[in-house]
Amino acid sequence: MSTSPSATCEQCLERFIKRQGSAIERWLVGFSGGRDSHVLLDILYQLHNSGKLHAQLSAIHVDHGLHPQSNQWARHCQTICDNYQIPLTIETVKKQPVPGESIEAFARQARYRLIEQHLTATTVFLSAHHQRDQAETFLLQLMRGAGPDGLRAMPVVRRLGAGQYLRPLLNVNYDDIVDYAEQHHLFFIEDDSNDDQRFDRNYLRHQVLPVLERRFANAAHRIALSAKWLAELPDMPAPAALSVEDLNALSEAEQKRHIRAFVKAKIGHSLSQAQTQYILAHHLNAQADKHPTLTIGDYVMRRHAGELCLTAQLPPPPENIEQLISVGQKHSLSPVATLTWTAGQGIVCHRPLMLRSLSGSERFHPQTRNKATTVKKCLHEAHIPMWLRPFYIGLYMNDTLIAIPGVGISKPHYQQDPKAYLPQLDIAPEFRKL
Repeated sequence: MSTSPSATCEQCLERFIKRQGSAIERWLVGFSGGRDSHVLLDILYQLHNSGKLHAQLSAIHVDHGLHPQSNQWARHCQTICDNYQIPLTIETVKKQPVPGESIEAFARQARYRLIEQHLTATTVFLSAHHQRDQAETFLLQLMRGAGPDGLRAMPVVRRLGAGQYLRPLLNVNYDDIVDYAEQHHLFFIEDDSNDDQRFDRNYLRHQVLPVLERRFANAAHRIALSAKWLAELPDMPAPAALSVEDLNALSEAEQKRHIRAFVKAKIGHSLSQAQTQYILAHHLNAQADKHPTLTIGDYVMRRHAGELCLTAQLPPPPENIEQLISVGQKHSLSPVATLTWTAGQGIVCHRPLMLRSLSGSERFHPQTRNKATTVKKCLHEAHIPMWLRPFYIGLYMNDTLIAIPGVGISKPHYQQDPKAYLPQLDIAPEFRKL
């Protein structure tokens, strides 16, 4: 006797849920209103009602604003969730893709940023990606010339923000999902953009996979199985740091493996062949006074003090700062830097100082030097990374630079006194080396 699609989907999901343990306090379902996510939501609703799914069940819908009917879709999702009595959060993407930017990549990144805001250590996010989606992802990566990491396609479990991202239907056949929706009379959205074959994924879905299925039975299943085997291969242990000297002692193949393992461990990103080659050519072989960068998603690969390192992407530095501030007053300068103070040494001053943007050619005589030099040289001697220097500011008294927070106090104004305060510049951790 054959197993019904309904039983196949439900049993697969129930087994998956059981393996997740008891620490989860909330299940958050990504609900687009389409067939796949509606099937996932319906099964989880049934499991929750039967007592097989513990903790809170809720859903999130992201309106990308890219389709003229997106408002109607959001209302549809709200109606469905109201019928289930499942709390729904609707988030709206405020930005639009820039000309030339991949719409698919833009939408995916914007969606994950919004979802991350709702995740905690005890929250898991679930999406309805299935076996055919996995096969499409594998083929997309194959056409990009991806290496083993890329050909692993989508992981079943990965970190997302403070929580986890699960794809519980990744091993479920697409036809079973279609049949489940029909058997349970689910009312779902049909997104006509899924038929637009200008998008690579849609082209593979409508033109390539059907040809493969006619020639090779269960082609999508076989392709997804290859991705699964690759995903089960052990990762290379990630180096704690990427010393340029140590990397130069390795073969090119070993250099690539070390760099890829480091990046994946730090930010969960699998480097492409082109990105890896760029790092070898520009970062590894750069002159000591050069500062190459490579943007990798929301992060940047940099070279500093003989190491390759990663930081979060920086916002633009504040320009033309000019503000009065009291000694000892904490002040947020930007998302990158905050002015703080410690007592016992530094400046004794009972009137406000002027907080002002620095000029690299300006001269400064810190308490640690015998004579004055340029601000640029002071920042260099304090080992301030190049990417952070635009965020450093000066404290002025009557147009005289008397302190650079985090670097030093001018020698004539430095005092060791219980009433003195030392200005510091606290840099947010994500903008330092990760």
